[in-house]
Amino acid sequence: VGFCKKNSFVLTVLSVCSVFAVLFLAAGPAHSAQTAVVATAEADYSGGAHSTISVDPVGGPRTAQNNLLPTISDITVAAYETYFYRIERFNKNNVTKFDINAPEEVKWQWSTEGDETNSNPHDLVFVNAEKAYLLRYGSNIAWIVNPSATVEDDFKIGELDLSAYSFEGNPPGMHSGVIADGKFYITLQRLDAAWTPQTAYVAVFDVSKNEEIDTGKDLGDMLGIPLPIKNPGAIQYLAENSTVYVQGSGYFFGTPEYTGGIVSIDPDTYETNMVLDDGLPYGNITGMAIVSETKGYFVGYASWGHNTLYAFDPSTGTVGDAVSGLEDKNIAGMETGIYTDKNNMLWVCNQTDHRVDILNTTDDTIDESVSTNLNPLKVVFCSGSSGGGSDDGGSGGSGGCFISTSAFGL
Repeated sequence: VGFCKKNSFVLTVLSVCSVFAVLFLAAGPAHSAQTAVVATAEADYSGGAHSTISVDPVGGPRTAQNNLLPTISDITVAAYETYFYRIERFNKNNVTKFDINAPEEVKWQWSTEGDETNSNPHDLVFVNAEKAYLLRYGSNIAWIVNPSATVEDDFKIGELDLSAYSFEGNPPGMHSGVIADGKFYITLQRLDAAWTPQTAYVAVFDVSKNEEIDTGKDLGDMLGIPLPIKNPGAIQYLAENSTVYVQGSGYFFGTPEYTGGIVSIDPDTYETNMVLDDGLPYGNITGMAIVSETKGYFVGYASWGHNTLYAFDPSTGTVGDAVSGLEDKNIAGMETGIYTDKNNMLWVCNQTDHRVDILNTTDDTIDESVSTNLNPLKVVFCSGSSGGGSDDGGSGGSGGCFISTSAFGL
């Protein structure tokens, strides 16, 4: 339901996601291959912060550092190598860069506003250290940016025009993206002024040329792929079977509209295939994580704050049991794309219990639960080490940054 568009509804019914911070029990750096960064928010959305959590050791105890650099609640995070980026939306509209080795020290903070106001940045998708795409939900224009720029004037280096997908004067609602085999896939939610989802699209761009590719799936100026599901959220590429997966939430305010689900896209032919339809008994599908060709997870939405994580087989659409310990929880949406850490653990944002539940995807057991103090919104992973002192927010470990998104159990 375009939770990302809601940057005026409960401070954007936050498409926020948690940035796990590492809480070190002793001062000084801890060294590990990965550290998780989590975006977090107060339960009443009065404020937010980020956390860092060590990815190791398996079985715990991992180390966490919480309540880092408090800010607004409408935030999300992205990560690339040893850096993570905190993206602020409602009334802020900026990106802040951090080094995982100094998770409270701002390297730079730059505006995402252009000629328009309320650009509402939703995602930052990396090609490399010097090129990334900034998806601006409140605009028709995505920015091509240089995350390694040292002055703000050098940050924006180009644009992608998505105005052809606007609906009744509303921006196309660019929400999430993924890069696969030299192509950049962008989900476009296309909601009307009342947040009712219209026909959604995935636009495809050539990364080397920054030019849109005509997929041959529609007529007119919309060159992308029309989806058989509405209100797309998460998008992932699985190299194992060369397939792009997209999750859609349909509409779940008031009377639910079961027009979502999970679809696959063939990156060569751009053909779509329905993998999993939403509806009873699972409800709307508000989050997705694809682990392998035959193992994935989705969030079934029953009502606000009452969600359940299910395992399923993406190759057949067969749904397994609910994941024990993650039934009837406020599971943050996993609505931009979620990935496992280096240990093949899936980090799930459990807002009911103000923690991240780290799931062993081999046997669907919770390896460890780590408090984030505030409600976790999204998780990403950084490579490298992180250090810090203890705080009042919990316990955890060192690691790297991975991207796992969970925002308000929608």
